[in-house]
Amino acid sequence: MNLQDVYKKLVEDIHYLFKNAAETMKFDRTFRAKVIGSASKGKYTISYKNRTLTARCSQNLHPNDTVWVCAPCNDWNSLFILAAEPQESS
Repeated sequence: MNLQDVYKKLVEDIHYLFKNAAETMKFDRTFRAKVIGSASKGKYTISYKNRTLTARCSQNLHPNDTVWVCAPCNDWNSLFILAAEPQESS
């Protein structure tokens, strides 16, 4: 095994450790998603990375609205919508 292979393996191992640690760390995650529809009063169904999730929101939203969503303390069961982006007029 040459030195370049050792460095490559080290980088792969460090990447693996950071990726796994980020999954369990308690920090807020903010991401953009698209509204699919209304789930119930004050809750909307959203699409993010080919996943369907439910998030709370006090605004009135419409299907295909793009929104900013927060997962507080990395808790994906407590999602809430921070803001909706304005729709582009055609």
